[in-house]
Amino acid sequence: GQSLGYGFVNYVEAGDADRAIGALNGLKLQTKTIKVSYARPSSASIRDANLYVSGLPKGVGQKEMEQLFSQYGRIITSRVLVDQLTG
Repeated sequence: GQSLGYGFVNYVEAGDADRAIGALNGLKLQTKTIKVSYARPSSASIRDANLYVSGLPKGVGQKEMEQLFSQYGRIITSRVLVDQLTG
């Protein structure tokens, strides 16, 4: 049930994604430095608003990631990747 250190955040507005990248890329979170960048969009409706987050500490879950990123705009969806064997 712990993070693999990767996640995705999809914003309604591309400008919100830009602000999140500017503010959070390189942020020290616990003992890790996170990387925030654009991911390949999965559809035209979220083009340029789909972010990829890497370097999340193992203890960061869905709720914590949403709290961190929600201050930069309205989130469509977010997901923290977890180990498939342990859930």
